[in-house]
Amino acid sequence: MSEHSAYVGIGTNAGDRADNLSCALRELRSVGRLVASSSTYRTAPWGRLDQAEFLNVVASLRTELSPHDLLDSLLAIERRLGRTAGERWGPRIIDLDLLLYDDLTIADERLRVPHEHLAERAFALVPLAELDHRFAAMRDALPASELAGVIRVEREGGTMMSSEIASAISERVRALANFLSSGDAVRVRILRGEDEIEVARRQQHADRPRRSSDRAVGDATPLRFDTIKADLVGVFHLSRPAPFEGETFDGDRELGYVEALGIRTPVHSMGAGRLVRIAATDEAPVEYGQPLFSIARG
Repeated sequence: MSEHSAYVGIGTNAGDRADNLSCALRELRSVGRLVASSSTYRTAPWGRLDQAEFLNVVASLRTELSPHDLLDSLLAIERRLGRTAGERWGPRIIDLDLLLYDDLTIADERLRVPHEHLAERAFALVPLAELDHRFAAMRDALPASELAGVIRVEREGGTMMSSEIASAISERVRALANFLSSGDAVRVRILRGEDEIEVARRQQHADRPRRSSDRAVGDATPLRFDTIKADLVGVFHLSRPAPFEGETFDGDRELGYVEALGIRTPVHSMGAGRLVRIAATDEAPVEYGQPLFSIARG
Protein backbone atom coordinates (compact mmCIF):
# COMPACT_ATOMS: atom_id res chain seq x y z
CA MET A 1 0.00 0.00 0.00
CA SER A 2 1.14 3.55 -0.68
CA GLU A 3 1.82 6.09 2.03
CA HIS A 4 -0.09 9.32 2.39
CA SER A 5 0.94 12.60 3.99
CA ALA A 6 -1.10 13.89 6.92
CA TYR A 7 -0.77 16.71 9.44
CA VAL A 8 -2.26 16.26 12.91
CA GLY A 9 -2.82 19.07 15.39
CA ILE A 10 -2.30 18.14 19.06
CA GLY A 11 -3.57 20.24 21.97
CA THR A 12 -3.87 19.85 25.74
CA ASN A 13 -4.80 22.09 28.68
CA ALA A 14 -5.46 19.63 31.51
CA GLY A 15 -3.21 17.48 33.68
CA ASP A 16 0.51 17.23 32.88
CA ARG A 17 0.39 19.01 29.54
CA ALA A 18 3.99 18.27 28.47
CA ASP A 19 3.55 14.58 29.28
CA ASN A 20 0.23 14.55 27.38
CA LEU A 21 2.01 15.85 24.27
CA SER A 22 4.81 13.30 24.59
CA CYS A 23 2.33 10.45 24.98
CA ALA A 24 0.31 11.62 21.98
CA LEU A 25 3.41 11.82 19.76
CA ARG A 26 4.42 8.34 20.87
CA GLU A 27 0.94 6.97 20.18
CA LEU A 28 0.93 8.46 16.68
CA ARG A 29 3.64 5.96 15.75
CA SER A 30 0.93 3.29 15.90
CA VAL A 31 -0.90 4.83 12.92
CA GLY A 32 2.02 5.66 10.67
CA ARG A 33 5.55 6.97 10.39
CA LEU A 34 6.13 10.11 12.44
CA VAL A 35 8.19 12.33 10.14
CA ALA A 36 8.50 15.46 12.25
CA SER A 37 6.82 17.54 14.93
CA SER A 38 6.80 21.29 15.41
CA SER A 39 8.00 23.23 18.38
CA THR A 40 5.67 23.42 21.36
CA TYR A 41 3.52 26.55 21.62
CA ARG A 42 1.60 27.97 24.56
CA THR A 43 -1.69 29.37 23.33
CA ALA A 44 -4.80 31.07 24.63
CA PRO A 45 -8.01 28.97 24.62
CA TRP A 46 -10.15 29.17 21.49
CA GLY A 47 -13.93 29.07 21.39
CA ARG A 48 -14.29 29.27 25.18
CA LEU A 49 -12.04 31.64 27.10
CA ASP A 50 -12.70 30.68 30.75
CA GLN A 51 -10.19 27.84 30.89
CA ALA A 52 -6.45 27.19 31.16
CA GLU A 53 -3.95 27.89 28.38
CA PHE A 54 -3.13 25.13 25.94
CA LEU A 55 0.08 23.58 24.74
CA ASN A 56 -0.05 22.85 21.01
CA VAL A 57 2.08 20.90 18.53
CA VAL A 58 1.56 19.84 14.92
CA ALA A 59 2.87 16.45 13.78
CA SER A 60 3.69 15.33 10.24
CA LEU A 61 2.76 11.71 9.45
CA ARG A 62 3.19 9.26 6.63
CA THR A 63 0.41 6.69 6.86
CA GLU A 64 -1.19 3.90 4.87
CA LEU A 65 -4.57 4.50 6.53
CA SER A 66 -7.42 6.08 4.62
CA PRO A 67 -8.65 9.48 5.86
CA HIS A 68 -11.61 8.02 7.75
CA ASP A 69 -9.58 5.15 9.20
CA LEU A 70 -6.99 7.66 10.35
CA LEU A 71 -9.74 9.76 11.99
CA ASP A 72 -10.99 6.65 13.84
CA SER A 73 -7.43 5.90 14.99
CA LEU A 74 -6.97 9.45 16.29
CA LEU A 75 -10.22 9.20 18.27
CA ALA A 76 -9.05 5.87 19.71
CA ILE A 77 -5.75 7.47 20.80
CA GLU A 78 -7.69 10.25 22.54
CA ARG A 79 -9.68 7.66 24.48
CA ARG A 80 -6.55 5.70 25.43
CA LEU A 81 -4.96 8.88 26.78
CA GLY A 82 -7.98 9.61 28.96
CA ARG A 83 -10.18 11.97 26.99
CA THR A 84 -13.88 11.72 27.77
CA ALA A 85 -16.91 13.40 26.25
CA GLY A 86 -17.36 16.96 27.48
CA GLU A 87 -18.45 20.44 26.56
CA ARG A 88 -17.47 21.54 23.06
CA TRP A 89 -14.24 23.57 23.11
CA GLY A 90 -13.92 22.91 26.84
CA PRO A 91 -10.85 21.74 28.81
CA ARG A 92 -9.34 18.49 27.59
CA ILE A 93 -6.54 16.06 28.38
CA ILE A 94 -5.75 15.67 24.68
CA ASP A 95 -7.19 16.79 21.37
CA LEU A 96 -6.08 15.33 18.03
CA ASP A 97 -7.32 17.08 14.89
CA LEU A 98 -6.70 15.83 11.36
CA LEU A 99 -5.72 19.09 9.67
CA LEU A 100 -4.64 17.89 6.22
CA TYR A 101 -4.50 14.64 4.27
CA ASP A 102 -2.45 14.78 1.06
CA ASP A 103 -4.04 17.52 -1.03
CA LEU A 104 -7.53 16.10 -0.63
CA THR A 105 -10.68 18.06 0.12
CA ILE A 106 -13.20 16.03 2.11
CA ALA A 107 -16.55 17.27 3.38
CA ASP A 108 -18.97 14.71 4.79
CA GLU A 109 -20.89 14.15 8.00
CA ARG A 110 -17.81 12.79 9.81
CA LEU A 111 -14.78 14.55 8.39
CA ARG A 112 -13.75 17.86 6.89
CA VAL A 113 -10.28 18.16 5.37
CA PRO A 114 -8.65 20.64 5.34
CA HIS A 115 -9.89 21.21 8.88
CA GLU A 116 -12.84 23.57 8.72
CA HIS A 117 -11.32 26.07 11.19
CA LEU A 118 -7.71 25.84 10.02
CA ALA A 119 -7.59 29.31 8.46
CA GLU A 120 -8.91 30.87 11.70
CA ARG A 121 -6.67 29.19 14.25
CA ALA A 122 -3.26 30.65 14.97
CA PHE A 123 -2.51 27.78 17.36
CA ALA A 124 -2.72 25.39 14.39
CA LEU A 125 -1.33 27.56 11.60
CA VAL A 126 1.81 28.74 13.43
CA PRO A 127 3.18 25.22 14.14
CA LEU A 128 1.91 23.96 10.76
CA ALA A 129 3.79 26.72 8.90
CA GLU A 130 6.91 25.79 10.88
CA LEU A 131 6.77 22.34 9.26
CA ASP A 132 5.35 23.30 5.86
CA HIS A 133 6.21 26.74 4.49
CA ARG A 134 3.30 26.59 2.05
CA PHE A 135 1.13 27.76 4.94
CA ALA A 136 3.27 30.74 5.93
CA ALA A 137 1.14 33.15 3.88
CA MET A 138 -2.05 31.85 5.51
CA ARG A 139 -0.42 32.26 8.93
CA ASP A 140 0.74 35.79 8.18
CA ALA A 141 -2.76 36.75 7.06
CA LEU A 142 -4.04 36.32 10.63
CA PRO A 143 -4.42 39.46 12.79
CA ALA A 144 -1.32 40.39 14.76
CA SER A 145 -3.35 40.09 17.97
CA GLU A 146 -4.03 36.42 17.16
CA LEU A 147 -0.39 35.64 16.40
CA ALA A 148 0.79 37.39 19.57
CA GLY A 149 -1.13 34.83 21.62
CA VAL A 150 0.92 31.92 20.25
CA ILE A 151 4.19 31.72 22.20
CA ARG A 152 6.91 29.17 21.54
CA VAL A 153 8.12 27.39 24.67
CA GLU A 154 11.18 25.18 25.16
CA ARG A 155 9.56 22.80 27.57
CA GLU A 156 6.74 22.76 30.09
CA GLY A 157 7.79 23.93 33.52
CA GLY A 158 11.27 25.16 32.53
CA THR A 159 14.52 23.68 33.77
CA MET A 160 14.83 25.15 37.25
CA MET A 161 14.78 22.84 40.24
CA SER A 162 13.70 23.67 43.75
CA SER A 163 16.25 24.40 46.44
CA GLU A 164 15.12 21.28 48.29
CA ILE A 165 15.85 19.04 45.29
CA ALA A 166 19.18 20.78 44.62
CA SER A 167 20.20 20.31 48.25
CA ALA A 168 19.24 16.63 48.18
CA ILE A 169 21.30 16.05 45.03
CA SER A 170 24.30 17.81 46.56
CA GLU A 171 24.06 15.67 49.68
CA ARG A 172 23.90 12.53 47.52
CA VAL A 173 27.01 13.51 45.57
CA ARG A 174 28.91 14.29 48.77
CA ALA A 175 27.93 10.90 50.22
CA LEU A 176 29.16 9.16 47.05
CA ALA A 177 32.43 11.09 47.18
CA ASN A 178 32.96 10.08 50.81
CA PHE A 179 32.24 6.47 49.92
CA LEU A 180 34.85 6.56 47.14
CA SER A 181 37.50 8.18 49.30
CA SER A 182 37.09 5.67 52.12
CA GLY A 183 36.87 2.45 50.11
CA ASP A 184 38.40 0.55 47.21
CA ALA A 185 35.84 1.59 44.58
CA VAL A 186 37.02 3.97 41.85
CA ARG A 187 33.73 4.75 40.11
CA VAL A 188 30.08 4.78 41.21
CA ARG A 189 27.12 5.50 38.94
CA ILE A 190 23.46 5.78 39.96
CA LEU A 191 20.75 5.70 37.32
CA ARG A 192 17.18 6.63 38.16
CA GLY A 193 14.93 6.95 35.16
CA GLU A 194 16.52 9.58 32.92
CA ASP A 195 18.57 11.03 35.77
CA GLU A 196 22.16 9.96 36.20
CA ILE A 197 24.82 10.66 38.80
CA GLU A 198 28.37 9.40 38.37
CA VAL A 199 31.32 10.06 40.65
CA ALA A 200 34.84 8.77 40.03
CA ARG A 201 38.18 9.17 41.70
CA ARG A 202 41.58 9.24 40.07
CA GLN A 203 43.36 5.91 40.35
CA GLN A 204 46.81 6.10 41.88
CA HIS A 205 49.76 4.34 40.26
CA ALA A 206 50.90 1.49 42.53
CA ASP A 207 54.62 2.39 42.51
CA ARG A 208 54.48 6.16 43.01
CA PRO A 209 53.31 8.26 45.95
CA ARG A 210 50.17 10.26 45.69
CA ARG A 211 50.82 13.83 44.60
CA SER A 212 49.08 16.85 46.00
CA SER A 213 47.67 17.51 42.53
CA ASP A 214 45.79 14.20 42.63
CA ARG A 215 42.78 15.63 44.42
CA ALA A 216 40.33 13.28 46.07
CA VAL A 217 36.85 13.44 44.70
CA GLY A 218 35.57 14.11 48.19
CA ASP A 219 37.40 17.47 48.11
CA ALA A 220 35.91 18.54 44.78
CA THR A 221 32.93 20.83 44.33
CA PRO A 222 29.72 18.76 43.97
CA LEU A 223 28.65 18.38 40.35
CA ARG A 224 25.29 19.08 38.76
CA PHE A 225 24.14 16.87 35.91
CA ASP A 226 21.95 18.30 33.13
CA THR A 227 20.14 16.27 30.50
CA ILE A 228 19.89 17.87 27.06
CA LYS A 229 16.76 16.61 25.31
CA ALA A 230 15.38 16.76 21.77
CA ASP A 231 12.97 19.65 21.19
CA LEU A 232 11.38 18.02 18.14
CA VAL A 233 11.00 14.75 16.27
CA GLY A 234 13.53 14.08 13.53
CA VAL A 235 16.86 12.43 12.75
CA PHE A 236 19.70 13.07 15.20
CA HIS A 237 23.24 13.83 13.98
CA LEU A 238 26.42 14.48 15.93
CA SER A 239 28.30 17.64 15.00
CA ARG A 240 31.63 17.47 13.22
CA PRO A 241 34.14 17.14 14.74
CA ALA A 242 32.06 14.76 16.81
CA PRO A 243 31.90 15.28 20.59
CA PHE A 244 33.08 12.40 22.77
CA GLU A 245 32.26 11.22 26.27
CA GLY A 246 34.66 12.80 28.73
CA GLU A 247 35.21 15.89 26.58
CA THR A 248 35.22 19.18 28.45
CA PHE A 249 34.35 22.59 27.05
CA ASP A 250 34.83 26.05 28.55
CA GLY A 251 31.78 27.61 26.92
CA ASP A 252 28.79 26.73 24.80
CA ARG A 253 29.46 23.94 22.29
CA GLU A 254 27.26 22.69 19.46
CA LEU A 255 27.04 18.96 20.11
CA GLY A 256 24.73 17.91 17.30
CA TYR A 257 21.52 18.74 15.51
CA VAL A 258 18.10 17.28 14.76
CA GLU A 259 17.08 17.29 11.13
CA ALA A 260 13.42 17.39 10.09
CA LEU A 261 12.10 18.19 6.62
CA GLY A 262 15.55 19.38 5.59
CA ILE A 263 15.78 21.86 8.47
CA ARG A 264 18.61 21.47 10.96
CA THR A 265 17.91 22.46 14.58
CA PRO A 266 21.21 22.73 16.53
CA VAL A 267 21.62 21.08 19.93
CA HIS A 268 23.96 23.00 22.25
CA SER A 269 25.65 22.16 25.53
CA MET A 270 24.02 25.27 27.06
CA GLY A 271 27.30 26.35 28.64
CA ALA A 272 30.53 24.91 29.96
CA GLY A 273 30.82 21.40 31.34
CA ARG A 274 31.97 17.84 30.76
CA LEU A 275 30.15 15.50 28.41
CA VAL A 276 29.31 12.47 30.55
CA ARG A 277 27.10 10.53 28.16
CA ILE A 278 25.92 10.56 24.56
CA ALA A 279 22.44 9.07 24.94
CA ALA A 280 21.32 9.01 21.30
CA THR A 281 22.73 7.20 18.27
CA ASP A 282 24.19 9.22 15.43
CA GLU A 283 21.90 9.35 12.36
CA ALA A 284 19.05 7.64 14.24
CA PRO A 285 15.45 8.89 14.67
CA VAL A 286 14.65 10.66 17.94
CA GLU A 287 11.40 11.64 19.59
CA TYR A 288 10.35 14.87 21.26
CA GLY A 289 11.77 14.96 24.79
CA GLN A 290 14.22 12.10 24.19
CA PRO A 291 17.52 12.50 26.10
CA LEU A 292 20.46 13.27 23.81
CA PHE A 293 23.34 14.22 26.13
CA SER A 294 24.19 14.22 29.83
CA ILE A 295 26.49 17.04 30.94
CA ALA A 296 28.27 17.53 34.27
CA ARG A 297 28.48 21.10 35.54
CA GLY A 298 30.55 22.55 38.34
